[in-house]
Parts: sequence; structure tokens; C-alpha cells
Amino acid sequence: MAEKITKQEAVRRALAHFGRDGKPAQMQGWIKQQFGIEMTTDHISTAKGEILRKAAGTKKAGPKKTGLPKAAPVQQAAASTSQRKSTDKAGGIPLADILAVKDLVGRLGAGPLHTLIDAFAK
Repeated sequence: MAEKITKQEAVRRALAHFGRDGKPAQMQGWIKQQFGIEMTTDHISTAKGEILRKAAGTKKAGPKKTGLPKAAPVQQAAASTSQRKSTDKAGGIPLADILAVKDLVGRLGAGPLHTLIDAFAK
């Protein structure tokens, strides 16, 4: 009696036979002949991809990261908010000023900015 295997195992064996460059159409006939299993080329392609991803140790690919920041840069935000005058305030400090300080902290770092503030406070 013939060995009973899963479709996934049949594709795994077809990959071993044809190599990773084997085409689903090639594998389809071979799988039918060797194991008597009928599979669509789409099913073979999906199984092949899953097997190769697992072998590489990676998960299914998600959305590509473009490397661009998600939010607008602080300088642009400060420029656009300063045009709104001082109507937006947090604790009596205009939002444009808060964003300007945030920009300075980002560019200079907190330590040098403290030194600068201490120099002006004297």
C-alpha cells in the first residue's frame, strides 16, 4: 500500500526533488504521479512559499517600511503653528514656543539646552 502523506509534505518532497527554483506546474504533475495527490498550482505555490519561509526562519512579509518618519518634522510643525498666533496655549506657553523648545532639545540635547537656559536666567 502506498504511503499516505499530506499535501504539504508532498510539496516539501517536490521541493527536494526540483529544488527551490522548481515551478508549481512542474511539481503538480510530479506530485500526482508520485503520490496520487491532485493540487492546483496556486495551492502548490502557497505551500512552497510557506515551506521556504519557515526554512529561512522568517514570518510572512508585512507592509514595507519606507524609512520615512510618520509625523511631520518639528520644524515644519512649528512653522505652521506659529502662523496661528498664540491662541493655542498649554499652561500659558504658546504652542509654537513649546514646539521650538522641542526642536532645540532634539537638535542640541537636553544638557546644552539647560546650560543655555541657565545662562539667560542669570
